[in-house]
Amino acid sequence: MKVERAVYLTLTFGTISSLLLFSIGLILDIIGIKIASAVILAAIVVLVITPMIRVIVAMFSFASSKEKYNVAVAFVVLFFMVLSLIVGFLLRIMPSG
Repeated sequence: MKVERAVYLTLTFGTISSLLLFSIGLILDIIGIKIASAVILAAIVVLVITPMIRVIVAMFSFASSKEKYNVAVAFVVLFFMVLSLIVGFLLRIMPSG
């Protein structure tokens, strides 16, 4: 499978999944069901993780094409994405002051 096609399918699936979860969460919130916030949170998680999955898919596609340089670049990009996510969580839970 070509890299562009794999990345396209990943981004499309992630975006549509997030949109559906947001819509379901909004409908549940309008109806007054308490689980709506959990569904909306799941939509946010899917939306945030979609670019990371895209980089992973690209990395495996490059590996199957034996493009070592592109695999290394994708790995570095993924490393910094995960690092920024971890730092964001740590800064969020640390008390300020």
